[in-house]
Amino acid sequence: MGPRAVAGARALAGWLLGAVACALAGCVTPPPRAGHVPAATANATNDAGAAPATLPLLAPASLGQTRQFTQLLRGDYGDTSFSLRCVVSIDDRQLSVIGLTALGQRAFTLKYDGAQLGEERAPQLPQAIGGVQLLNDLQLVYWPLPALQKAWQTAGGEVSEPYPGTRRLKRGGRLVAEVHYAADAWSGRVWLRHFDTPYSLFIETE
Repeated sequence: MGPRAVAGARALAGWLLGAVACALAGCVTPPPRAGHVPAATANATNDAGAAPATLPLLAPASLGQTRQFTQLLRGDYGDTSFSLRCVVSIDDRQLSVIGLTALGQRAFTLKYDGAQLGEERAPQLPQAIGGVQLLNDLQLVYWPLPALQKAWQTAGGEVSEPYPGTRRLKRGGRLVAEVHYAADAWSGRVWLRHFDTPYSLFIETE
């Protein structure tokens, strides 16, 4: 994972940490600001001017099923821990993720229809919001392996399942992320670890 990917992970961590900081401060969140951009250009630029290195987003229909669930995300970035609750809905036409702070305030909304990624976020959150990176992580964890392999191969992403309960993502022959499943992905706990950045995420589906 190169400097661009490092920037992407840092942007995502900053996004989540910003939501938690808002919750701890008990701030009142004004209405989110909306945006609607092509998924191919949806990578936000961080303060240093570098866009996160992400992989192509797969169409919602490629999941092959309809799902709606709530997740509790607990993560670590360096020495800092954070938590966030997400409401995820997937059908043939749309993939949506709503992120809520610990106080139940809406931090962000992502809606992806296979061509356009719509983002709404609270003004307190950084401009370098990693919407595509978050959806990449979601698809790495839950999407069928053949669909990921076909879509990400042209972008240099190699996805494999070397052992039961383990999924790996490589780029340029280097291991950049690994997923571990405690049980069934849809009902159990999942651990997602990014390498080359101090970022890991525990996902518990409720």
